[in-house]
Amino acid sequence: MSHESSILGETEFAKELGLVEAVSIAVGAMIGGGIFTVLGKLANIAGPSAMVSFLMGGIIVFLTAISYYKLVAKYPSAGGEFVILRKGFENKSIGNVVGVMLWLGYSVTIALYAFTFGLYTSELIFQLTNIHFFELGFSGLIIGGFNTHITGRKVFAFISIFTFMLINLRGVKETGVVQNVIVLFKLFVLFFIAAVGISVFNPSAYTPFFKDVNPLHPTSGENFGLFGGIGSMIMGGAIIFVSYEGFQVIANTVEELKNPTRDVKLGMIISVILVTITYVLVTLATFSLLDPHKTKINEAALLQAVEFLGYWAVILVAAGAAASTTSAINATLLGSSRLAYVLADYKSFPTSLAKLSKKSKVPYLAIIATSLFSWIFTFFGNAEEIAEVGSVIFLGIFFIVNVAAVKLYPKEKNYLAKAGAILILINLILVFVFIGANIAHSQVTLITLTIFLTVSFGLNYYYNRKSKETDEDHLKKYDLEPLGKELIQEFSGTDITVDEYFVELNRMLVAISGDQFETKNWEISALIAKKYNVEVDIIHVGPERDLEDAFKFFRDYGVKYNLIRVDSGDIAETIIQTINNGEYQLVTLASKRKKSLIDRLSAGSVSKEIVDTISTPILQVHPPEYGVKRKDINDLFVLLDGSERDFYLARWAKLISSVGEESKIFAYHIIEIPQTISLEDAANFDELIRSKERFEEYSRDIFNRLGMNVIPVLLYGHNFVKALKQATVAREPDAVLIGHTKDKGLWNRIRTNLAYRIMKNIDSAVIVHHQPLKKMKND
Repeated sequence: MSHESSILGETEFAKELGLVEAVSIAVGAMIGGGIFTVLGKLANIAGPSAMVSFLMGGIIVFLTAISYYKLVAKYPSAGGEFVILRKGFENKSIGNVVGVMLWLGYSVTIALYAFTFGLYTSELIFQLTNIHFFELGFSGLIIGGFNTHITGRKVFAFISIFTFMLINLRGVKETGVVQNVIVLFKLFVLFFIAAVGISVFNPSAYTPFFKDVNPLHPTSGENFGLFGGIGSMIMGGAIIFVSYEGFQVIANTVEELKNPTRDVKLGMIISVILVTITYVLVTLATFSLLDPHKTKINEAALLQAVEFLGYWAVILVAAGAAASTTSAINATLLGSSRLAYVLADYKSFPTSLAKLSKKSKVPYLAIIATSLFSWIFTFFGNAEEIAEVGSVIFLGIFFIVNVAAVKLYPKEKNYLAKAGAILILINLILVFVFIGANIAHSQVTLITLTIFLTVSFGLNYYYNRKSKETDEDHLKKYDLEPLGKELIQEFSGTDITVDEYFVELNRMLVAISGDQFETKNWEISALIAKKYNVEVDIIHVGPERDLEDAFKFFRDYGVKYNLIRVDSGDIAETIIQTINNGEYQLVTLASKRKKSLIDRLSAGSVSKEIVDTISTPILQVHPPEYGVKRKDINDLFVLLDGSERDFYLARWAKLISSVGEESKIFAYHIIEIPQTISLEDAANFDELIRSKERFEEYSRDIFNRLGMNVIPVLLYGHNFVKALKQATVAREPDAVLIGHTKDKGLWNRIRTNLAYRIMKNIDSAVIVHHQPLKKMKND
């Protein structure tokens, strides 16, 4: 697939959201009606093991979040899952049906959050005024078995939806600011509950940990032992899965994020981890505060938990719950309205919803339509039924998303996506088993799901017939750059004269210890000295030992050498002083293949201290992993990065390589591709095509000036070292020559730098050129 900038689209959303807002929106969408409404139901099904139910749900959602990010990165759009499935599957009906079901699911969860807002706001008013507003109401119509009895709770539900409809209509920046404030407050309240519960930890409240009841009929009193307890834990987690709905709302705001490449992934991961920890801690605290042996945990479990603290604590938690549900309404309305806008723009939904406000740049009609539908739903259900509907919808959609990740990245192993899909499928089956076993109490759930599926397939059929030919030009604005493409660094070589970096090679210093890992360095040093008739000083610091193996290399090549032997003293300081007192144009030394953190932190690294101190060019030779296939260096890889040190590397390549009929020098440049972009897609990027042309011209120019032929190779991959390793396996070079920047600071000492990563993973000898602090000019 070609991603040419001339045809890539540009939408009109305002880019005003950062990472904080992304996390806030996701956390706000997740921590809403779930923990405040369904915790009581889950506690009665699973008992104390409800903590594990929430943890299992968090693991499943984390796996799904990784799939979401990969798909959003490939097809970024405010349409989220809808656009991903429309672009990723040949059958556009899959995207259409899922898109409408997702919008309906969002609308249902907004109604759930509004219900919860009504519950806790009524309680807050009762605490402040002693008026039980929850019980105020009048009889309404009974429509098809749905009770439209209007209560104070439903009035508050309407007020909450209406309020955040107005806020969303004002603009995304205002929405984000309001969201940040509300989310901080509700997290404070939830962690307050967790702190109180943990401070009065009651171990007896968690015994037995598993509720050994019939998981299909938890109130029947039937004893099913451990099997029933584990089954109830798993079943309960599946039923309240809607508590984790919301992290994917970030996918719908991708076009309004300032830095979507970073913030989509981090936002999803941070929010899922934060919410999972919050759920587990709050559940742990609730059971400690409400001993299930003594107290029946009800719908308002968190209010029950803090009643013993007094009036102020109930008001605080009620206010926090109200804030929590309103932020969930706010965040979900933000994402679902963007989805409705894109559905309409694709002509898969009423097209009148595909309009943006000229002033605020928000899809105002989509916001109004979503709010209206959610408000209507609050009159035809209860919290438990809405939670069941939401759980089924989002389990189904998350399953499809994981399957899509496997399909759209066929060359990857996709273990996480496959595991997520399997776990979700198990949970989905369990939910339907539970609904079937409790059919008398789940009629509204089944009727609602049937209506939603009928509407989704019906709209797909209607709009497919109405618009058989899609306006491809109109939809080009959704052909956005894949996330991370802007991170691809296009090759650009330094425009400089190679002669500036020539040195007269008259004297060289070879530092040796006599250890066998230095063998390759002795060979290369002797070869350079022979070819260019260089005077060699060999320095050894320490007690006298047999250095005959090293001397033999120089004698075999007919090289004269002088031995500088220092019996004692600091090795690095002695070598540095010798270099500073001499007029050496080159220093060669060997280095072990250091792989551990301790090795890299070690202050006793002689080679590192020398490299970091002197200003003379250094060739540091790392031995090959499995020995030397040939004595000479015939095939040499040179890694170029486009900087001025490439000219040094070209010079040393000529010094090191054996100039014979079979000798070959390969110039490599490697471009790292973000993990979210498939290599098949990247192959057609203009950036890589231009880079290949520029690099071939650049490398040939450098080496031709030195009278050398070179074979330029531009590699690209998701991992620099892995791409190089594959090239060395195919060609089996005798050595790889790379440039290296001095490591400064603790972080650079801790991290595994490129030189060590390369030598750890490839068989060939690695020769590292350390660029001098000052340019070495001709004498």
